[in-house]
Amino acid sequence: MKSIRSFALVLGPLLGVCVLAMPTPEGLTLEGQRGLAILVLCVTWWLLTPVALPVTSLLGMALLPILGVFSPGATLALFGNQAVFFVIGVFVVAAAMLQSGLSLRLALWAMRSMARSENTLAGAVLVLSALLCLFVVSHAVAALMLPIVIGLIRALDLGPSSRTARRLVVSMAWGTIIGSNLTLLASARASLALEVYGTHMAGLGETPQPIGFLEFTAATVGICFLLLGLAWVVLRVAMPPEGLEMGPAVQRLDARVQEIGAVTQAEWKTLGVLVVMVPAFVIWGPKFGLGTVALVFACSLFALGVLQWERARSYVNWGIVLLYGGAIAIGGGLAQSGAMEWVAQGLLPPPGTHPLYSLVMVVVLGILCTAFVANAAVIALVLPALLIAAPTLGLEPRAVTVLLSVSTGMAFSLPVSTPALAMAWGTGYVRNRDGFVYGSALSLLSIPVVVVVVVFLWPQLGLEPFLH
Repeated sequence: MKSIRSFALVLGPLLGVCVLAMPTPEGLTLEGQRGLAILVLCVTWWLLTPVALPVTSLLGMALLPILGVFSPGATLALFGNQAVFFVIGVFVVAAAMLQSGLSLRLALWAMRSMARSENTLAGAVLVLSALLCLFVVSHAVAALMLPIVIGLIRALDLGPSSRTARRLVVSMAWGTIIGSNLTLLASARASLALEVYGTHMAGLGETPQPIGFLEFTAATVGICFLLLGLAWVVLRVAMPPEGLEMGPAVQRLDARVQEIGAVTQAEWKTLGVLVVMVPAFVIWGPKFGLGTVALVFACSLFALGVLQWERARSYVNWGIVLLYGGAIAIGGGLAQSGAMEWVAQGLLPPPGTHPLYSLVMVVVLGILCTAFVANAAVIALVLPALLIAAPTLGLEPRAVTVLLSVSTGMAFSLPVSTPALAMAWGTGYVRNRDGFVYGSALSLLSIPVVVVVVVFLWPQLGLEPFLH
């Protein structure tokens, strides 16, 4: 492992230097070439992870002014955008749900009512993991659900080779991944995509047509529910029931529900903030920005005494915040230097390609890239190129933005893709071969699901993917 890390540490800068040393290709500016060198270094390190992903993002952001791609002020301005503060606000809200016990109570109540058989229990884990993402960021949902699932496995006395144990753990991971597409609260990936879209349209001198909170959910909910059914079928076929007795698991859940007792004042306050916050995103998000609204409600949780800063800061994944902020800056530098436009001309389908083929290629590109690179980096680096190419591909920019956000949330095969998969693989219940084979199958089956929903449902929602 140490030798691999050393190799990766050297390989990234070496490839970047090679890009810098080569003659500037026709149609690419010198600043764009330097931006691509930074991109090559960052992608290499994001893939091989010789250092933490946020560290790579910060290095890439620092190299932008050093290599003359962007001024220092412009680089830092890109970092301090609405998407970054939206991430912080969402993590604080998730911290309140976790610390108050509200999220645990909801999870236990839902699973207790469905623990009738192996199939219903696995389905409950899958669906609940997705639905909790309506209120809590997906990373936090995975962290919440995994201990509950492990407790169920132990209550059933299942070993590492058990199909049911493997199915429960994978159901948690897949449900969380699917649920991350449900709302703008579920992941920072979606808000990052909206920020890139707004920056792109502003750069064209146009006022971006907003993608609202409810509009985003309306566009993704059909995809999510179809994927949940598809995931349940894949797991049911791949890991059939073992005929286990469910009594011990039900008793364990009953004991845990009784242990947490009556609803506390902190839980009521947290629930009240959530009830007001969701419509606030819909009403005031387009005017003041989702990040601004999220921060207001995050601060209200401290004012109500639900959270204390010393406890809350341990719940906020500052690494994700830094990763997203750095990725935005890198993507913005590449876009404004003309590098992404040059890449788009070389990699994307040629102008005049049938829109349906272009649509499929966008989905495939998002799934494939996210299998190896953090989805934040994929959004920041690929979306600017897609937005530039969208008119020539017959695709509408708003639809492309939502489409790439969804497709980068459908990587089910490798633990490097998302924290949920990394947690699942780390339990020891999931064999790498099975996880890769079944996850890859679900990713492939997701492609026609997305295409069908986009072609037949999105036009009814005003997200027509084809330009007329």
